[in-house]
Amino acid sequence: MQTFNPYEAPQSAFADTSTESDERYGPWRDGSALVTLRDSHLPGRCVKCNAPGQTRLHKTYYWHSGGWYLLILFNLVIYAIVAMIVRKKCRLEASLCEQHARRRSRLIGSTFACLGAFVLALVLGVANDSGPLFLLAGVAVLAAIVLGIIAGRTLYPTRIGERYARFGGSGHEFLATLPKFRDTGV
Repeated sequence: MQTFNPYEAPQSAFADTSTESDERYGPWRDGSALVTLRDSHLPGRCVKCNAPGQTRLHKTYYWHSGGWYLLILFNLVIYAIVAMIVRKKCRLEASLCEQHARRRSRLIGSTFACLGAFVLALVLGVANDSGPLFLLAGVAVLAAIVLGIIAGRTLYPTRIGERYARFGGSGHEFLATLPKFRDTGV
């Protein structure tokens, strides 16, 4: 028998790993975008293919308007300082199925392998004064950067507002199970 406790802390709508979405508390879909309340938990399904989630990702996302990138033309340090001041933050907990979690792990491992190849080629290039090894080091560091960007983008913020956050990168199967976003202004 369940009784009402007026002194109990409120419970989050996303505290469980249910497979249902709530029309009032989200998450929602808006075209190909995933819309959530800021600092929320997604249902326990893979955000790529909608299979039951095996791995939970707890990430903090940062976003700022694209116009601030113009400051890079003036000074990179000024841009970095301003971006840290004006950025908006959102914490999100999402799930990945076993297949997508393995893919992400392989990409992260490949990133570290490329960084190791960069260091090795750079050290050997300096020791032997070899141009081809320097070229290999440059290719390895570029590959590490590209793989790191791909591995780190399970979901990516497209806009973080005062109440809602929009993300790209979720699969169509996952989005199809969510209700359509209707901003009521409250």
